Amino acid sequence: MKFTLNKLSRETHKAVRFGYIAAILVLAVFAFMTYRELQIQRRAPVFLPSYWFYVIDLPEKASLVQAHGTWYAEQGAQSGELLQTTKIECRKTKMQCVESTAMVSVAGLGFLESTPMVFDVEQWNETEIVTKPETVKCSSRTITMDLVKKQATSIVALAPNIKECKDAPRTLHLESGVKAHTEAMKKSRP
Repeated sequence: MKFTLNKLSRETHKAVRFGYIAAILVLAVFAFMTYRELQIQRRAPVFLPSYWFYVIDLPEKASLVQAHGTWYAEQGAQSGELLQTTKIECRKTKMQCVESTAMVSVAGLGFLESTPMVFDVEQWNETEIVTKPETVKCSSRTITMDLVKKQATSIVALAPNIKECKDAPRTLHLESGVKAHTEAMKKSRP
């Protein structure tokens, strides 16, 4: 027995056509949603690592301290801020903290740049590590590692004796990078 579309009733033809149109419309809606999501993902193309803070006891207590995360300004994101992730490693034997920051820029062709910075330690005790101020261009930075709360903070102040500098002083906290992606996604949604 051979079945063809010609033998179907007129109502069945209409139902099949309606089904095709409905399927095409549903697929068009999904295609539009997928395109929109892709555009949003392009604005925040990477997931930054989570936050961690380790106090390592080698020969003595807290002889090595490591922290990893993303710097966030206390009063919110700065305009033009790049996606970045930072690792800080403080060694008591050298009385230094090395901060390595990798920055991602998605403008133009995009690039990834890693910048290390060495801070000499001013104070290291049972509860905290405080570095000496390190001056770069228009700002001076100090890092504090709270060994009790396991938090890293950076104070950015205006560089002394430079009149051209207009950077606003701010406090940065090292936190989970997931926050950066979430904020970028919120900003890119209409």
